Amino acid sequence: MDSWKKTAFGREYADFRAEFAAWYALYPADVSAQEARLEARLTACPQANAFARKVWVYEEIAGNCPVKIFRHYPFYFEVVTGAPRNLLGSAFPPVSGLGSWVMRSDRSGLAEDFEAFRKPPMDAGILYSTLYADLAHNAAGVETILNHGFAGMRERAKAALAAGQGDADFLRAAIAACDCVARLGERFAQEAEVMLERETDESIRARLARIAVSARRCPLEGARTFFEALNTILYLKELGNVLDSAGVAILGHVDRLLWPYLQRDLASGEITPEEARDLLYWFCAFTDAKWDLHDAVYGTNTSINIGGCDRDGTPVFNPVTEWICAAYLDLRLVNPKLQARFAPGADDAYFALIARVASSGLNVLSIFNDRVIIQAQTRMGKALEDSRLYVNGGCQEVLLAETELNSRAICYLNPARYLEMLLLKNDDGFFARERILPPTLERCNDFAEFSRRVFRGLALIINAIAWHYNTFERRWPQNNPLPFLSATNLQCLERGRDLTQGGALYNGSSFALVGLSTFIDSMRAIERTVFEEKRFTLEQLCRMLRADFAGFEAERAYLQNRVDKYGSDDDSINAFARQMIDGVATAMADMPNARGGYYEASVWSFYGYEWMRQPCGASANGRHAGERLSRGINPSESTHTGIAAMIHAFSALDLTAFAQAAVAYFTLPLSLGKGDDALCEHLIRYFLEMGGSAADFDLLDESAIADALVHPEAHGDLVVRVCGYSARFVDLEPQMQREIAQRYQRN
Repeated sequence: MDSWKKTAFGREYADFRAEFAAWYALYPADVSAQEARLEARLTACPQANAFARKVWVYEEIAGNCPVKIFRHYPFYFEVVTGAPRNLLGSAFPPVSGLGSWVMRSDRSGLAEDFEAFRKPPMDAGILYSTLYADLAHNAAGVETILNHGFAGMRERAKAALAAGQGDADFLRAAIAACDCVARLGERFAQEAEVMLERETDESIRARLARIAVSARRCPLEGARTFFEALNTILYLKELGNVLDSAGVAILGHVDRLLWPYLQRDLASGEITPEEARDLLYWFCAFTDAKWDLHDAVYGTNTSINIGGCDRDGTPVFNPVTEWICAAYLDLRLVNPKLQARFAPGADDAYFALIARVASSGLNVLSIFNDRVIIQAQTRMGKALEDSRLYVNGGCQEVLLAETELNSRAICYLNPARYLEMLLLKNDDGFFARERILPPTLERCNDFAEFSRRVFRGLALIINAIAWHYNTFERRWPQNNPLPFLSATNLQCLERGRDLTQGGALYNGSSFALVGLSTFIDSMRAIERTVFEEKRFTLEQLCRMLRADFAGFEAERAYLQNRVDKYGSDDDSINAFARQMIDGVATAMADMPNARGGYYEASVWSFYGYEWMRQPCGASANGRHAGERLSRGINPSESTHTGIAAMIHAFSALDLTAFAQAAVAYFTLPLSLGKGDDALCEHLIRYFLEMGGSAADFDLLDESAIADALVHPEAHGDLVVRVCGYSARFVDLEPQMQREIAQRYQRN
């Protein structure tokens, strides 16, 4: 079990963690001198646009920010830019560091305008948002750089500039980004050579000698070896964060990308299997070592994809897949999030491997159904070959590698709150501010008419919110363009447009839904009690909701216990849920955004079910005001059903309507799943067969969690799946700990 400790990696593992901890404890570093030079340039040239200011940032970082090579780590990547240790990429308003300076130097008032927009609807529970566009969940063009290097991309940008294609300011900034990579590579090589002069440990000397050779040519040129391919993936993530402050959260589809390099190196004798496995362990261990996990309440935002299929549809499963999973099991990693794709025809050994990870209690795993998610992409007009190369991150969001900028995870919407607004007219002035005439729900002749009007109202509300985000998205290129990341995208250089200007081939946007099942069950209650049984009039039901059921306990009990609920797996409620889900997906999707793309539907909650519950009044399903909202595609919190029934209900739904995934949360008692690989494999296979889209695994140890609330010092290694990310239980905020402790009783 602990054989890894005897490897070269294992013998150096403690020193590596200690070296990282000592270095990053000093962050954020002082870069006031560099920032002063940037401010002086802005004073001398106040009319400089955001692309010109990005060029200044790249030049300052390339020439004047120290580079760091660690003795006990084999890869080179670290540039001291003043960014914080725990760097999601960018927050909004921007964080410290030179990469965020362009945002801080923006005098357009975007931050103030965004705050003025979002505060009233956030206070009213109509939305939850902290970002005007997606500055935190992006992916670099890893395969493009592995193949062409930044030198190849620089030549493409120069050719486009000479031909007058696109935005010259963008193309000049993209060229400057490539020049920055070249200069940094030379400086990494020089630093390695300086360290070599005083290093006496032969294994570390060999490591430094390899860096001195590789850094000058990679990623400036394409990767030639397994080591260079691994380093390029890590380099793009870290440099994207500190150069563009854009949150490169997705490491990529690593087993697909790395296997050709590993095959070549093994065949040529460039590397041994043991050396390759060690490198992968170093790679996987990076995130947990760099971050201060005690101060990562909402996770590290980093994910890694394995499995699935290649662009031809062939399932991916190879030694890289196996070694990555072994690293998680051996090291008990909390991060990155392990995103396991399943393609039709996936190897039985792959099923068994992922089941072992699921049953281990690591709680770092999400699974994705290629059959559903790829079809969801092609349904949105994306090419099949491109759709097969999807990746996932920060939580479960879908992004097509190399071809897409998808602005998602920026705003959470609650259809249960919108139903309340339409029924009770308690919109806190939203309809008047947005000049919306909401549909009247009174005096509908039947539920079909009522339902049509509700979905019309949902579409009006969501469209109004989207309109605001489109106005902010139009300002994105002036606030924080992304020339470095755009220089890793072939389409951006061909079109001469930055990613923020719509340069990618695909340019989706998405809002995430919270409380979907709360909405479905509320609509079902209205259909049953108002239109079918005529037990209440709509006016009477509204009176109950306004009173939060005070004085109506018998009526509330009937709504909660005698009306069928989504997830109970009855043919009637399944058919009803299909109608409601189709209606919600239609209301969310196909609105144009500001980059030439369209909005896509998604159902995943992050922590929105907690953030948005307090402003949400009583619901027609018997839920009291302020009680928890449903998570993802799961049944409502008050619905008592088994996991098998929940999964079977998916077979009645069309989850391909949700291009950004519809996430189920598997919460299992540890006693049921721990060590039971066969049970977890059966769950995965059943989920895929029933047409599920994406799912999280969370094996909860009720007794350990209860004890950790009282004796946290004894449970430092207890890891839970929070909501699309994993964390050590003792590091979470108290209310998050209590919410997770209650999940066992609710499932």
